[in-house]
Amino acid sequence: MTKLGGGASWPTTFHIYGTKITPTEVIYYCDNVEVARHPAGKLSAKGPWFFFINLAVGGNGWPMDLSRYDGIADLYIDYVRVYQGAP
Repeated sequence: MTKLGGGASWPTTFHIYGTKITPTEVIYYCDNVEVARHPAGKLSAKGPWFFFINLAVGGNGWPMDLSRYDGIADLYIDYVRVYQGAP
């Protein structure tokens, strides 16, 4: 993951995340680099679409030890953009 975002420290660098949903596939991007794609499911092939920003941290496999911060972390969002293609 350090190759994305110019090789800087992952948790201390801003990143750009993106998702493109088409009738046939869903594509995921990180720092303008495609990182995954899969065929669209039945619900992914049609709308309407909603999005949310999940600021939760932790869970299985989370590599950061937040104990020195009492388990609290600050996550910053600079901006959110949503685009809609032709209907």
